[in-house]
Amino acid sequence: MYYLDTSVLLAFTLMKNREHERHQAASALFGLIETSVIKGVTSFYALHELLIIALSNTEPDWETGSELARQAFQTIFGTRLLYVPLPRREDKVIKARLFASLRDATDLPHAVAAHIAGCDTIVAYDEHFQDVGPRLVYRTPEEVLAELAQRNMREATV
Repeated sequence: MYYLDTSVLLAFTLMKNREHERHQAASALFGLIETSVIKGVTSFYALHELLIIALSNTEPDWETGSELARQAFQTIFGTRLLYVPLPRREDKVIKARLFASLRDATDLPHAVAAHIAGCDTIVAYDEHFQDVGPRLVYRTPEEVLAELAQRNMREATV
């Protein structure tokens, strides 16, 4: 399973008019989730970060920020993405040791949620996740799409 970080949710929703290439890759990834080719997971933590970003980019206009967040949530909730809650405090404390190499403390809840959900890959546009191994692998959406395309080509020639 693939855990989608906030940066991928942003590319798919709020940044679609600014980051065209990332939006295309995120949309293709969500297309694979929609057709059940892959399973995608995100957490309440990622959704909360998305809300914070929508609000902080429109502050002090709470109505506009709330509307942007609502539209983003509607887009995301309209997909077959799976959702996991915030990691419990105990889980975060216990599992934090597994991801002690992460340099950005805000990435830890994502890694813990992905691990608890049984994901093997964190998909993000955040290079801090390069240090997430060995229990999880970091990939960008483009890398996931390329790997899946290569796998399909290999299977087609067998």
